[in-house]
Amino acid sequence: MAKPTTIRIPENLLKEIDQLVQELKLDRSVYLREIVSKGFSIDKEDRLLQKYIKGELSHMEVCRELGWNPWEFLSHLKKRNLHLNVDLEDWLGSAQMNMEKGKRTMRPS
Repeated sequence: MAKPTTIRIPENLLKEIDQLVQELKLDRSVYLREIVSKGFSIDKEDRLLQKYIKGELSHMEVCRELGWNPWEFLSHLKKRNLHLNVDLEDWLGSAQMNMEKGKRTMRPS
């Protein structure tokens, strides 16, 4: 259930909103709720991705918070021109684990 709240909106922005809702024959309150919700979602994504970039969250924690799968996560990084938060030690450790795993699964001929 929606709860009422009050915010101050600059007059010029409110005029633009009023013009838009009149042109599109929308209810101003419904429109404002929708754009606040969209804006909050975008802000939440930005904040969580910044925490990921700073190393405060893992990619799986971001995925869990935003309801993304790992492929969506990579897509959003690419869209924002961000990079995986992986350092050389992570790559080397991963390569070492893969080599060790390969040795265990290889059978002598």
